[in-house]
Amino acid sequence: MVVEVGANRAARLVQAVQDLSRSRTIEDVQTIVRRAARELSGADGATFVLRDGDKCFYADEDAIAPLWKGHRFPMESCVSGWVMLHRRSTVIEDIYADDRIPADLYRPTFVKSLAMVPIRTDDPIGAIGTYWAEHRAPSEEDMRVLQALADSTSIALENIKLYGELEERIHERTVALELAHRAEAAARHELDERLRAEELLKRTEEQLRHSQKMDAIGKLAGGIAHDFNNMLSVVLSYTSLVSDDLDPSNPVRDDLEEIRKAGERAAALTRQLLAFSRQQVLELRVIDLEDIVTGTANMLRRLIGADVELEVRLAGGATVLADPGQIEQVLLNLVINARDAMPDGGKLTIETGTVTFDSDYASQHFGVSGGQYRLLAVSDTGVGMTREVQERIFEPFFTTKEKGRGTGLGLPTAYGIVKQSGGHIWVYSEPGVGTTFKVYLPKHSGATSLRPPAGASRPKRLGGTETVLLVEDDDQVRTVARGILKRSGYEVLEANGPEEAIAVCTHYEKKIHLLLTDIVMPRMSGVELARTISAMRPATKALWMSGYAEEAALRHGMLHEGMTFVQKPLTPEGLLSRVRQSLDG
Repeated sequence: MVVEVGANRAARLVQAVQDLSRSRTIEDVQTIVRRAARELSGADGATFVLRDGDKCFYADEDAIAPLWKGHRFPMESCVSGWVMLHRRSTVIEDIYADDRIPADLYRPTFVKSLAMVPIRTDDPIGAIGTYWAEHRAPSEEDMRVLQALADSTSIALENIKLYGELEERIHERTVALELAHRAEAAARHELDERLRAEELLKRTEEQLRHSQKMDAIGKLAGGIAHDFNNMLSVVLSYTSLVSDDLDPSNPVRDDLEEIRKAGERAAALTRQLLAFSRQQVLELRVIDLEDIVTGTANMLRRLIGADVELEVRLAGGATVLADPGQIEQVLLNLVINARDAMPDGGKLTIETGTVTFDSDYASQHFGVSGGQYRLLAVSDTGVGMTREVQERIFEPFFTTKEKGRGTGLGLPTAYGIVKQSGGHIWVYSEPGVGTTFKVYLPKHSGATSLRPPAGASRPKRLGGTETVLLVEDDDQVRTVARGILKRSGYEVLEANGPEEAIAVCTHYEKKIHLLLTDIVMPRMSGVELARTISAMRPATKALWMSGYAEEAALRHGMLHEGMTFVQKPLTPEGLLSRVRQSLDG
């Protein structure tokens, strides 16, 4: 019978220790301890006491009648304080025969005998008390059991403080029969967690390095495109001006047309570089990805050919805030890539949907924020890609196609557009199986429509007689822009930078109708210059131009309402159209 009672108590102690190891709040610990202490000791009451500075706080209790829950007493005037100060347990068989007992506090209670053990003996942080309504002297075995419970309580409190990092130590203080097994399990768990953490760190570092590499390539590409656009402005504008001066029958016009076509192809390349580097102007609309897919489906079917089966799966409600033309470009580029991956035919699938990225997913993917996203996925059953190829597919001019089949800018362009739109693009591929590109764009839950940017309509006339202040630090671009404006009747004032422009405004006595300024200039941007001149001449309107739009302070590529922008390379028609829109707007 004694053996059975001992086994039951050991089992109850083991259960209490296990419950403590899983606890995550002090309230949980208090509930477990007060119940277990009373059951293990056969007491009529049990208290859970915490050290609070120089006082003992009776945080919780389980008893046949109320004791001192919620009260604080000086450590020198109560038994729990004595136990903590002396770092050892005590047994008081007759409370009225012991001078450590504050009799006035105990007289209203049922207590005749008590036992008190410290929580953590080296530097106690609390105590566990057990009380009997009859005189009783707990055995050494009783006290060992209570102390074991107190030790496990100490570990549980530390575990809460350290958010689970000390779980092994909790288990080290459990009953001997459970100690080895639980310690081994905790060690395995810790090892698994460490390996997962190391893998997550490695993956995050790889994503960070890749992001930094892509940003560096993007800045380089954007800078090249910006400078190249200045040169193309001169080439295309002079080509157009010279062609206009020639008689329609002059054969030189045909040569100039070839130069213009080559220039336009070069301009298209710079636009792709700007898209990759996220430095192009986006005209944002609230659009439905389904409309993009259905609106281009017939064209895509003709594009992929008869030997490729096209399947479209639309989920509904896939609205995003983006530039519809650019999203169409993303879809087109992904479909072309899929088609080229299936030279012998296959199946191409386009689908839309809605996904939610939780905090765990976001923490494992660099640069991703949690929330709802709209999905646009393009899958093929083509040749697939190796891991090495996947790591480079978004780099400009990288291609696995044979020479003459593509520029290596299709996927980088898609990458840049998606990133500039606030989204993400991932690739999943296996050689011989196929490839899936998944585009995630933030869900839009605002207005269902946006007003088009100012100046979207084409003016009926392009010329004029107004005065334009032209500010451009590139001499060749300034010269060609001046020629275009003068040919169309405008009065042109020139400045090679902000300081000279301000000086012109200060000394010029007549009205200046329009400020036409580059955005990126030394010491002062075109946006800042426009503010300065607006303060001097409130009636002067402004038109900005640049080889790329990120530095136009257009909120990272989004057109700011009220700002009229002309994109380089300049052409006579494009420049004059924007000038007229600005003056008439």
